[in-house]
Amino acid sequence: MRPLSGLYAPADKLTAVARCSRCRLWRGIRAAQQVLAAALAVGAAVPIWAQSHPSLPQSPQISNAVGSQVTAGGSSTPNYQVDRSEEDWGGFCRQVTKRDDFWDPLKCIGLGRPFWYLSFGAELRSSYETYREYNWGSGPQSDNGYYLNRLIGHADFHLGPSVRIFTELQSGLEFGRNGGPRPAIDEDKLDVGQLFLELRSSIHQHRVPIEFRVGRQDLNYGDGSLVSIRDLNVRRPFDGIKLILRPQDWRIDVFAAKPVVTSPGFFDDAPDHTQTFWGIWATDIKEQSFVRQLDFYYLLLDRKNAQFD
Repeated sequence: MRPLSGLYAPADKLTAVARCSRCRLWRGIRAAQQVLAAALAVGAAVPIWAQSHPSLPQSPQISNAVGSQVTAGGSSTPNYQVDRSEEDWGGFCRQVTKRDDFWDPLKCIGLGRPFWYLSFGAELRSSYETYREYNWGSGPQSDNGYYLNRLIGHADFHLGPSVRIFTELQSGLEFGRNGGPRPAIDEDKLDVGQLFLELRSSIHQHRVPIEFRVGRQDLNYGDGSLVSIRDLNVRRPFDGIKLILRPQDWRIDVFAAKPVVTSPGFFDDAPDHTQTFWGIWATDIKEQSFVRQLDFYYLLLDRKNAQFD
């Protein structure tokens, strides 16, 4: 089993990697994806401006709201993350001279007050897949292959240094698969991928930065072998709460959530009330050490309707 070709392009950074040997255009892209893509493009015409706080010290380093350091005069553009809610564009907003990308205006739109800004982002991934003896020959088979198309867009509202609202929409579509889309992983026409409120403690009041999130959110830890966002054509979020502690080089997450059941229609995904998932995940990252990352975790899953053979 192997996919023959695919295309991935993050829309808020004009980079694309294409490896397409057998591609053909298709018609009939659903209106849901067209509307979402158009809404994300509107923000390109909105002007931006820098936000600064008069009490910030004049030092070579500027401290972000989450406690990470951005070197003034250096690159303040964060790396793209699988979970886009983990990106922090606060340092980028305070360096207006480093705007050299077409999509930069979407990353920091000032809202008129210090530390108030809005950041947009999007991701488009199209792929063509074909398999031989799919699922060991069980079920419908086809040598023609099929297309998968995924569009994800998000808006990140920062209402000062302590309040944040993150929202993400996702649309996953399937075209031409014999037997139709596979349940849960191939098609979800349009739904809320993430929508949570985040409250942050003040760095000046607490030695250990604390963040609290409530709402629909992604859980992705380690290499994704135990807890992941299921990065297929349709991702899997969770509805719940999460407490994040950041003592020195550590990040400690304490969470309790219910997995969201994926349905193929419009805005019809709902939490699975027969399952509850909670746990603690601690990570220590040292870039210059022989052991670059350590993960310690304790996970529990309560299923009301579990059956074992």
